[in-house]
Amino acid sequence: MAINFTKMNSQGNDFIVIDVAHEIFIENQDNIKKICSMGEVGCDQLLLINTRDSSNVSCTIYNQDGSNACQCGNGLRAIMLYLNKKFQIVESTINVCDVDYRAQILDKDKISVELGSPSFPGLAGKVHNTEDSSVTLEYAIVDVGNIHCVVATQHNEAQRDTIIKKLYSVCDEWFGKPNVTFILNAEAFKKDPTKHLKIKVKERGAGWTKSCGSGAVASAAFMIRYGLSDTKAGKHYLKAMENIWTNLQPPINVEQEGGVLEVSWNPGQMNLIGPEQLPNLQTSLRLLGPSEIEYDGVWNG
Repeated sequence: MAINFTKMNSQGNDFIVIDVAHEIFIENQDNIKKICSMGEVGCDQLLLINTRDSSNVSCTIYNQDGSNACQCGNGLRAIMLYLNKKFQIVESTINVCDVDYRAQILDKDKISVELGSPSFPGLAGKVHNTEDSSVTLEYAIVDVGNIHCVVATQHNEAQRDTIIKKLYSVCDEWFGKPNVTFILNAEAFKKDPTKHLKIKVKERGAGWTKSCGSGAVASAAFMIRYGLSDTKAGKHYLKAMENIWTNLQPPINVEQEGGVLEVSWNPGQMNLIGPEQLPNLQTSLRLLGPSEIEYDGVWNG
């Protein structure tokens, strides 16, 4: 059966968009993996949207390996661009896994999506240190709709697979194998938060990606909450928040191989609540950046 699709990307994060209001796509593992494979159309994520009401769209997200995802910041921005081109609208609500995300076209190179307040579930909600033979890890679980294990530690590229295996062994009991986001310049960013925060993300179900929207938001949330952690005498200490972070002005610019994304919020609404030593972020974080339509095509299964 011929199925119309739109191929899109957000800074190299590849998507196939199919509107199931008009197309019949049988959602089984064979079809999902086949259309996502590089031998066919190829993508990081398959986005199945229903546009019966273009101002309130439902979406199901599948990773390249056929697994589900409950959020994709870059994918949500791609969907908003799709809606703009197909229906000439500039804002919409996109529902994924029963959660509404508000998306908006701000200009031709800036699409915004509200991703809500990040949370820090499990593992006692602290930065944990795990000793490896060659690397001391500083990491935390951050939930921005997708679960990310955010790592802020000095390492070289060759050590990343070892680090990921160690993190999987620690996280598996609670979170399975989460997305892993490496912050590459945490110390430089702590000294000057106006610098680009540089990250590299291995997405669950898709692998290393040129750009990850939820990873950008998770890394920004990590630095806002844990950004003043320090190292003394070979040990890591979590410091309480100081005014530089509670009064931090948006945006945080997050740089990946595919380009720079903005993580923003309403000034004055970066509230930290809870016990002084373990504050939680109470603000909705916004992801802003470009997306593009590559082409429309037909897949014959």
